[in-house]
Amino acid sequence: MSALVGILNACGGTPREEVAAPGTSVSAISEPSTQSAMRVYSPNETLDPSTFAPLGSPEALGGEVLEGTPALSGRIDFSDRGMTAGIFKATTGIVRIVFPFSEHATILEGEVTLTDEAGQSHTFKKGDSYFIRQGQIMLWEVKGEHVIKSFFNVTEQVTQ
Repeated sequence: MSALVGILNACGGTPREEVAAPGTSVSAISEPSTQSAMRVYSPNETLDPSTFAPLGSPEALGGEVLEGTPALSGRIDFSDRGMTAGIFKATTGIVRIVFPFSEHATILEGEVTLTDEAGQSHTFKKGDSYFIRQGQIMLWEVKGEHVIKSFFNVTEQVTQ
């Protein structure tokens, strides 16, 4: 949950507990007047980078940088009850991350190679989608200038 709070804070969002009214969505950077009931994430449309906010270092989000100096940024378009959706951008580098949420994502620009603990590896390109379960350990490798993905995350309650 701390990684999600870090992302929300960096993008100007708030965790569910801090939202005043049930069902309130959170949007970072963009003006309220530009919000609509539907967001379109398309690999065929250019994204406005001015709508992204810096997310801090990969370490702040639970990652470990293995190579390069990747910069992270993003935009939160929705956050409610452990669910978050928006846009994420990462620049060149390799990061090992224990996913703090389950995520469905679609690559909008660039390429990323994901490798799991079993050594299964796949390079995702513009238009490709993936699903990763919370707690999975992945290597996230951006070889080009950057990768941009749309995402929908669910943070599951971990019982101990």
